[in-house]
Amino acid sequence: MSLYDSDRRYRRRFWGGMLRLILFVALIGATAIVSYQFGIEDLESQVRGYQQEIFDLENRHGQLEQETANLRVAAERAKLTVEEWERRYAADVPAGERRRMLELATERLQAGVSPDRLAFLIKSADDPRDCEPVESKRFLVRTPLYDGKNTVVSFADDAIVVSGSGESAKTADGLPQAWFDPQLPVTVEIKRIDGEVREVAGVLPLNGSIVQGGTEHRFQMRAGATGFIQIAAERCAYP
Repeated sequence: MSLYDSDRRYRRRFWGGMLRLILFVALIGATAIVSYQFGIEDLESQVRGYQQEIFDLENRHGQLEQETANLRVAAERAKLTVEEWERRYAADVPAGERRRMLELATERLQAGVSPDRLAFLIKSADDPRDCEPVESKRFLVRTPLYDGKNTVVSFADDAIVVSGSGESAKTADGLPQAWFDPQLPVTVEIKRIDGEVREVAGVLPLNGSIVQGGTEHRFQMRAGATGFIQIAAERCAYP
């Protein structure tokens, strides 16, 4: 064997080894690159998954905040509704003295006392005062068909005058009359000599008062003879 053949075999083995080494290194490099690429894609997939979870959680958080706000509004409305019903209950359902008065009024109505009479007595009720009766007078009520004599009466030495107006009574045929209909509302005017006026309106009987010269003059008015209002006056210490 010549020296040239030995050298050629050596070089062949050397380059063969280098080629295998290069192939091995290339294989490892390719494997690493592929693994890296798969790792990157997996990581990106996980990141996208986490981002989607974060997005879903943020949406859910927003929904929960909205639901919480809606519940607060509903609770506040419910509270206001309860307060309103409590206020209505306190106003509409009598208790204590109010309940006792209602029971007495109901008892009197059931006993046959007319509602108008009961209302008149209730309006007339007051704490005891230093009063004395003065006199009783009557006057004709002005109507659309009558505005003549005897439509005014005076009290307290003519310092107070009282008059009134109402609707005409009608016949069965619907024809209006000169006198007033006591079943309909009337307006009574109580006027002082200095011009101050108090008006009392409604269905008879009615109560009214006015202060003149340090004295309260009180009047009780009811339907009298046809066309008349009967008025009873009393004088009370004031205040």
